[in-house]
Amino acid sequence: MSIGELAGRERARARKRRWIEESVPEPIVMPTEPVRPLVHELADELRRWGTLRHRAALERDPGYQRHRAEVLAVLRGYQWDLRAATAEQPRVAGRLRAVAWNIERGKRFEEVAGVLEQHPRLRDPDLVLLTEVDHGVGRSANRDVASELGERLGLGHVFAPSHLLLAAGDHAELDHGVPNTLGMHGVALLTRFPVRRMRGVGLPEFADKLGAVERRLGAKRALLVELQAPGGPLTVAVVHLDPFAMPRHRAWQMQSILGSLSGLEADRLLLGGDLNTNTYHLGTPRGLAVDVVLKMLRHGFAGTIAHYMIPDQHYERGLFETMAEAGLSTEGFVDPRTGTIRFDLNDPEIVDKAVATLPGPVVRWVQRRMEPWGGTVPLRMDWFAGRGLRPRSAWTVSRPRFRGGHASDHDPIGVDLEWPAVAGDQLEGARTG
Repeated sequence: MSIGELAGRERARARKRRWIEESVPEPIVMPTEPVRPLVHELADELRRWGTLRHRAALERDPGYQRHRAEVLAVLRGYQWDLRAATAEQPRVAGRLRAVAWNIERGKRFEEVAGVLEQHPRLRDPDLVLLTEVDHGVGRSANRDVASELGERLGLGHVFAPSHLLLAAGDHAELDHGVPNTLGMHGVALLTRFPVRRMRGVGLPEFADKLGAVERRLGAKRALLVELQAPGGPLTVAVVHLDPFAMPRHRAWQMQSILGSLSGLEADRLLLGGDLNTNTYHLGTPRGLAVDVVLKMLRHGFAGTIAHYMIPDQHYERGLFETMAEAGLSTEGFVDPRTGTIRFDLNDPEIVDKAVATLPGPVVRWVQRRMEPWGGTVPLRMDWFAGRGLRPRSAWTVSRPRFRGGHASDHDPIGVDLEWPAVAGDQLEGARTG
């Protein structure tokens, strides 16, 4: 091995140590009141900070210096309303139904709510794990998305913000013209069962999002919630990993999450959400270009597309090995035959994002090469995994619509678990085997 290769490996080890060290678990929180709102008075400052050109300018800004502690408190805060989270049994005897969905901010709220209320594979859930959840953001009509969905479904909710937005949104969300009132964006759990304890886990991101089109403060944050479920505690991990990073970074983020379960009753653990297993390093144009070239040389165009459906077998294998080492399995918790999102070059929004990321000739070349697939290929990026639990069935609801309206760019996934859960020697076997 050359000196350069040794130095590269040492730099990679140093990055891993730094990112894991920065993922310090937050204190465990016990909800002592049924309702806790999360609000702030930073809207004007957030809009002003959005005009600053770079992080150094933000750090020098007197207003940011004055409000830094409040910003951190919001980014490590929680909102909950647990008045409906009092059930002693699942909705259907013998099974617990969990749904996970990246709801694309909740900006098509009525469609999302209608699908969850009426689709036969999704209605009557006991748990709903939500990623990309807005609270007080103009693109989603400044709704408190988690709270309003909880009310519609008759569930309690816990919301954990990850970011404070300094901009209107992403590439296709810049012209809605509605100012943010709170600008919070994060993850949420909707639950029928009482909440005992919770913990957030900050996940350092590969790229500084202050320089992105959707400019924002903060970083992705996993939400760990210990529930008083029938038959004993159940811990649920709501996870949204970084898409703009190399696959091994996502594995390190997962390592941080699973290392933060200490102090929670997690023998029975259900983990779900958008793991962003896109198989690419999207953090830099150079990293993406190298990825594309290597994939084409190794697999060809059709082979590269085939790997989008099996990220656990090759390019994202480290992430799934990390989960397996902690006793988590995806087998039976997801339907491996279905993708959960599509790279669809018939969608103008996706084309706009592609043009913003890649040179125009490259986009046109990809469009031509994708013609045999009708311009659309599936990817598997949303997952459930569990330990100490027994799945009965798992499914994906492909492209759900409500009253003709598109709900989200991701598809919801669901799993029915046998309940009461694995107990006694079966639980011990699941934990050690």
